[in-house]
Amino acid sequence: MTDERRGGRVNHTIQRELGTCIEELSDPRLSPMTSVTGVEVDRDLSMAKVYISVLGTDQERDDTLEALRSAATRLRMEISQRIVIRRMPRLSFFVDSTMQTGADMDQIIDRVMSEDSRRFADRDGS
Repeated sequence: MTDERRGGRVNHTIQRELGTCIEELSDPRLSPMTSVTGVEVDRDLSMAKVYISVLGTDQERDDTLEALRSAATRLRMEISQRIVIRRMPRLSFFVDSTMQTGADMDQIIDRVMSEDSRRFADRDGS
């Protein structure tokens, strides 16, 4: 098996298990609209960059990130009990704003289309 395929499988497995573990956390700072969007594990399995998406306010995003960072060691131990891996990497959490950016773009497109419709209606009515 190539290193690339193995790395992809490890990333996906950690992502899936981490999503489940996060749902089981009882930290009030965690937003219910939190999802793990990606995981990138170093080749030597020492570090894993975990990308999360939080739909909500900036404060909710910051609180969720803080909660996950404080629970990183516990999450790492939980995942290591669920999967067979030579070495469980340390977890570093980062915000993935792709979904929020997409939602923002949808709002902009809707607003522009609405303004265009009004302009055309005004022009046709004149």
